[in-house]
Amino acid sequence: MREQESHYQYFDIPKQERDSAIAFLLNSLLKSRSACRLISNGAGFDEDVNIYLAHLLFAASLPDYQGAIQRYLGTNVSEMAELMEKNDDRIVRYFIYKVNADHLLVHLGIFTDLENVHHGFGKSESQFSSMAQNYYKQAASYNRRIYRRQTAIGSVLEKLAQSFERYKTILRFARKEFFHFSNQFHDESFKQFCAEINRYEHEMKAHDAMDRFLDLYTEWIRTRDFSIRAELEEYAKVLKALDPRFSFELDGEKS
Repeated sequence: MREQESHYQYFDIPKQERDSAIAFLLNSLLKSRSACRLISNGAGFDEDVNIYLAHLLFAASLPDYQGAIQRYLGTNVSEMAELMEKNDDRIVRYFIYKVNADHLLVHLGIFTDLENVHHGFGKSESQFSSMAQNYYKQAASYNRRIYRRQTAIGSVLEKLAQSFERYKTILRFARKEFFHFSNQFHDESFKQFCAEINRYEHEMKAHDAMDRFLDLYTEWIRTRDFSIRAELEEYAKVLKALDPRFSFELDGEKS
C-alpha cells in the first residue's frame, strides 16, 4: 500500500516536470498565505504543511489521481464504516482516512463543490469540515501506530486536523492560481517550458562532463597514469552518450 500511495501521488511524470509544477504550486500557496494574512509559522512551525499541500494540489490536478483514489472514498459515515470493515489492515485504513481527508480539503478549499456533489446527503460545509478534521486525526493516529513514533507526515496530518479552517482558507485564496496551473500544466506551453529546462540541464551536464574530460586529458598527458586513462575513457563514453557527434582518439584508439 505504501508503494501504491506513492505511485498515486506521482505517476509516471518526469521528475523535472513534477518538480517544476510543485515549485509553482508552493509559490502560489505562499502568495495566498500572504494575501489572507496567514503567513507560514505564524501560529507555530508549518512550512512542512506548505510542502504537503503543494504535492496534494499537484496530485489533485491529475485525472489519474482522481481515478486511483475513487474506490477508497466514502461519502458518508456508513460508507466509511463499510470501507473500514472491508479493510482491517492498519496501513490500508491509514491510507483511506488520509485520502478522504485530502479529498474533502481540496474540494472545500479549491473546488467548493461538495454540497453540489453530495447534495443527497444534505451536509453543510461545516459538517464536511468536521468530517475532514476527524479523518486527519484518524490518519495521524494510524500513522503513529504503524511507525510507533511521530513521523514528519504524521506531524503534518495533526496540524491539518488542528487548524483545518486555516488551511481551507489558504486554499480558497489559492484557487485562481491552481486553476491557472491546472490548465497550463496540460497545455503545450507548459510542456515546452519543461522541455526547455531539460534541454538546459542537458547542455549543462555536457558542459560539466567536457570540463572534467579536458582536465583528465591534461592529467593523462602529464602523468601517463592508467587510472587517469580509465577515467578519461569513461568520460569519453559519457560525452558520446550526451552527443553522438563526439569523437576522441587516445593512442590511435577511437572512442
